Amino acid sequence: MKSLLKIYQSHKKALLVLFATWALYFFLIFIRMIAYEPDGLYVGHKNVWGDWALHIGMVSIFAYKDPQYWFAYHPVYAGGKLTYPFLVNFISGMLVRVGFSMEMAFIIPSLIYVFFLLTGMYAVFYIVLKSKKQTLVAIFIFFLSAGLGFINFLRDFSNNPSLKMLLYPEQEYSNAIPYEVYSGNFVVGMLIPQRAFLLGMALSLWIMTGLVYILLNRKQAIGNRRILFVLGTLAGLLPIIHIHSFIVIIVVTGSLCLISYERWKELLFYAVPAIIISIFLYLMFISGGIENPQFFQWLPGWTSTGGLIGWLKMWIQLWGIMLPIAVFGFFLLRKQPLIIKTFFFSFFLLFILANFFLFQPMRFDNTKIFMWAYLGFSGLAAVTLSWGWRRGGRTFSRFDVVLMAIVLTFTGSLELIRLQRIDRNQVQLASAEDIKLGAEIREKTDPLAIFLTSTNHNHPVMMWGARSILMGYPGWVFTYGFLYQQREKDVAVMFKGGAEAEKLLKQYKISYVAIGPSELKNLQANESYYAQNYPVAIQNQNYRIYDVRKLGLNSNGEQQLNARGKDWRGNY
Repeated sequence: MKSLLKIYQSHKKALLVLFATWALYFFLIFIRMIAYEPDGLYVGHKNVWGDWALHIGMVSIFAYKDPQYWFAYHPVYAGGKLTYPFLVNFISGMLVRVGFSMEMAFIIPSLIYVFFLLTGMYAVFYIVLKSKKQTLVAIFIFFLSAGLGFINFLRDFSNNPSLKMLLYPEQEYSNAIPYEVYSGNFVVGMLIPQRAFLLGMALSLWIMTGLVYILLNRKQAIGNRRILFVLGTLAGLLPIIHIHSFIVIIVVTGSLCLISYERWKELLFYAVPAIIISIFLYLMFISGGIENPQFFQWLPGWTSTGGLIGWLKMWIQLWGIMLPIAVFGFFLLRKQPLIIKTFFFSFFLLFILANFFLFQPMRFDNTKIFMWAYLGFSGLAAVTLSWGWRRGGRTFSRFDVVLMAIVLTFTGSLELIRLQRIDRNQVQLASAEDIKLGAEIREKTDPLAIFLTSTNHNHPVMMWGARSILMGYPGWVFTYGFLYQQREKDVAVMFKGGAEAEKLLKQYKISYVAIGPSELKNLQANESYYAQNYPVAIQNQNYRIYDVRKLGLNSNGEQQLNARGKDWRGNY
């Protein structure tokens, strides 16, 4: 305790800066990012609207279902294995289970993860950079990523200068749609909407911090072995926390262990638990759940076209001057200990790997690896800027250093200004009727009942009903590695009704068909067919849930009793 207090006193001013800026920013974002209103649940950004529907659906499973059903199916693909890293949603689900509201179950853990993210980022950068100022600069550069989108902003602003545009930029200037990058700023695109990333990154930073600290300290001690065992255990848990961070930990800590091979006996206390636990979790929760044989692909150049010139053009647009500044910063560290040089070199390895291999079918998901590379490069950029500032005119002026810092952070500043305008970004994720419908579904239907629904991402059956749906949003189903194309066609056929629909309903063991606004609009559901042939089990102003277990048509188109037995309450 005394040593921790001593460390705090030594870094108090720097930590005060960190918490007065980034901790405060994240706090003000998260406490407003999700909120109940009289007419439903709202979230504060379109990226959160796109991602948190699935997270709420998973939280609902852990919160409202008995443990034997938690891993019975994938939330958006009936019969599929739950391969999604679930721990972050399990934690929120347990909070709901003990009485927290859904919004508090999201907000409170996020604030805790942010604390560990910021302190972990500070700790690892300080250990390798040995400078409080460089550490803070590196953190600011990372959060204010990335690219040259600010040039378009300056053009737009010069054409129509106004205070309104400064207070709320009308576009997300870090987007690069031709390269399938939908947000170049990592706070906007990753850390806020992708809940697993926040926890995975925070935990991984502390694993790196502990390992680097021990390897830089040549003294071998019993205490080191205990710490290494804890770090290895945490690393082994990453497959159920965030799989891309697990890949990063393999590359970064694997590189550090490799060049420290003379300490192999000590490092076994890290490697053995990490390997055993991760393999066990992989076999239990991931193995056999990915159907697509091309889930992992060779993709040189990532999303660029036009050879080397096209690749360079892409990275200049996405990251501006970061790459050359990072390379120069690495050169400046040439006299540093091998551990530090290896630590930073591992981020170049990550960058190279993600430029040659696609780790998940959706190309944008590679930005999860690139984000980690950018973190390491941010430390190297801080080294370069610090070196230039100290030289003050012998190589380039301090004005040039300031200009480079602006180029690195201008676009990200615009994005974070835009992000904090919750009043402009807020969008409804679920109506009050949807939430109420979900509660009724949980009360009146079998926990393992399969529902036929539309494939919109925020369907109430998946989000609030905590029930298995035949197929959800195709973008998710695709990126999780399911071979869904035939099922997607069959969904459309079933909503049309008729003898072919009846055969498919039996084939997929559908218990209920949900027909509401999205089914009618997007799939042209033939509700009159279901209304004539099946009873309504649940309904509200917008939805009718038809029980398709009892009545139906035989192969001759004649109405018959469906011999599927009793319902889950024992009623025929």
